[in-house]
Amino acid sequence: MDELSSSNSEVASDPSAARISGLTNSAIESSHTIAKTIRQGLARVNTLSIVVPAFNESAHLGECLDALLEQQEHIHEIIVVDNNSTDDTAAIVLDRRRRFPMVKLVAECERGVVHARNAGFDHASGSIIGRIDADTHVGSDWAKSILDFFDRRLDYAAVTGPIFLYDSPWAAPYRAFVKYTTKRKPDELRVSAASGNNFAIRRSAWEAARHRVSLRTDLHEDIDLSLCLYRVGLHIAQIKTMCVEVSGRRLLTPPLEYRHYVLSSYRTWAFHSLAGKSLRRLLVADMILHTVHWPLTRMLSTCDSRILPVSYSDSSDTPDRHLSAVREDRFAAASGK
Repeated sequence: MDELSSSNSEVASDPSAARISGLTNSAIESSHTIAKTIRQGLARVNTLSIVVPAFNESAHLGECLDALLEQQEHIHEIIVVDNNSTDDTAAIVLDRRRRFPMVKLVAECERGVVHARNAGFDHASGSIIGRIDADTHVGSDWAKSILDFFDRRLDYAAVTGPIFLYDSPWAAPYRAFVKYTTKRKPDELRVSAASGNNFAIRRSAWEAARHRVSLRTDLHEDIDLSLCLYRVGLHIAQIKTMCVEVSGRRLLTPPLEYRHYVLSSYRTWAFHSLAGKSLRRLLVADMILHTVHWPLTRMLSTCDSRILPVSYSDSSDTPDRHLSAVREDRFAAASGK
């Protein structure tokens, strides 16, 4: 997780940075009805599908899958979505599949994390859909903590957890920082946005939001999905037991490229009319901090930089959806499945 992810976590827990203005009484009543419909449609026994979007991730994917397979008793299926990889990504998946039939390979030809994520979510058959990156190493109780949480808390649509670093010179101090800040918070905390490298959502909630998420590749798809849920009254929790480690390779992104990465975050919040001064201050501070430590990080690191998950321009032909009010079109019907 990079500085931006930490910034997003702070913004997510700050009501003033993510407040929703202008919702009519009828829209609020509609969101309450939607949430009730989803709760009524919950499966009696939850099953967990894991989706891993991947583009040229042969260097990290094997360890990611092996960590998941250590928890296979709690996992229904693992779906890796190959997004036009030119390396051995697909071969690694097929190798694991020969030994573990629960591992599945899905091909998505349209380039972009959002398209790979959507393809994986649409293929998932579990009542809960977990979503991580190809460089994520899940904690030993990760899958069980997700199932336990959703079995116990029917009032939440999605969940996330603490994110630590590996493969980085800053792994130890960052872990200490995350543990310190997490210790000061409740075991379960409501947030308005979650990172895609450690995320799980009810399938009924995904089906409800499926036609509302943007297909723009210049937006952060994880923030967009989170805010789509938030705008219609479906809640995201952060729990302490859902821990993962991610590669620190994002910290090696050159400052000019990282600036685009950060601006894409602001663009996503602005797309939902939720970008304010506090968010701008956090993101500016994030860019400055990254620029300052980047030379030393580059000198001390042994891994390579990571490709940006967002494009420099929108490559989607799908027009932006207006999210200033809650509509009732297919939402209730999807959530009742």
